[in-house]
Amino acid sequence: MPVDSKKLVKKASQLMKPVEKLDCETPRSTTTDGETITFEYMWATHLSDEDFEWVYALFKANMLDMYQKSQWGYDENSKRNELRATTSRFIIAINSKGEKIGYTTYRFVVDHNIPVAYCWELQILPAYQNKGIGSMMLDTLERLSARTNMAKVMATVFLYNAPSLGFFHKHGYVSDVTCPSDDSGLDYAILSKETPS
Repeated sequence: MPVDSKKLVKKASQLMKPVEKLDCETPRSTTTDGETITFEYMWATHLSDEDFEWVYALFKANMLDMYQKSQWGYDENSKRNELRATTSRFIIAINSKGEKIGYTTYRFVVDHNIPVAYCWELQILPAYQNKGIGSMMLDTLERLSARTNMAKVMATVFLYNAPSLGFFHKHGYVSDVTCPSDDSGLDYAILSKETPS
């Protein structure tokens, strides 16, 4: 892999508070129904046990059925380790009552020799879906990708997860060059959006 990609990812991964330090937070903070949302940013390793259990419970509530019918299957230990990996970073959405209502977890990685910000999960409580919160978190991640010189933001989405596919397509994400072909028989797509230079 090119040295530049590896160095860029290493530098971005070592930033203690990248969103705050690089001033990447989305300027939008109000849901479509007028509620003000705030955000917290942290490394997965800094989540309290209570917060991590909330993260995992929301993932499981939203995604268990999809994982159980996927070719990957569902492996709780593997998913817990993935969410709590030392390279994982969180953007956590908080409602006007101070309650956690959603999160995205991302990593800076080298993917096919290219430095990328990879959106690992984007999970929101059902009552808060379709109110613009996912868009706010994705906007922050895209801004962060640009300020850390990542080439693009990527996400992997199940082909049968129509709401998620629609969400990413609405925000300008397209099939990545690494996306499995339609005739591959695989049940997921790899999407990406280039970071503006």
